[in-house]
Amino acid sequence: MTGIIQCPCGSDIFEVWESNERQIVTLGCRQCGTEIRVYDSGRYDGDGFVCKDDFLDRALSFKKYHCSKCGRNASRAELWISLQGKQDFMEECVSNDPAFYPDGWVKGFDWIRIGIPCVNCSFKDREWVDTETM
Repeated sequence: MTGIIQCPCGSDIFEVWESNERQIVTLGCRQCGTEIRVYDSGRYDGDGFVCKDDFLDRALSFKKYHCSKCGRNASRAELWISLQGKQDFMEECVSNDPAFYPDGWVKGFDWIRIGIPCVNCSFKDREWVDTETM
């Protein structure tokens, strides 16, 4: 799955915030202020979703992303995720652990990549987050 993140207000321009070495990524809409949690490895990857372990330090403060070329902080966010098949999830997780539920398979993605194109200068940090999650 690939797409550009868009706020419910229609804007696709954000401030990007990260914590725990980009293991938590939040977008703040520049138009309306809505916050969107794009990635949280303590909840949506192999440790957090499958193993139910959250090793993140939730007391760490968030750092604002700034373009490495122009230094501005208005960006778009491109998201690419790879999901394991629903049948595999049903066989490997739901049938073996009552904590999993059939509709939860979309949270158990295998890989996430987040690219951050700068609105000001068009520089794109293509693989700002690029990690296998299972």
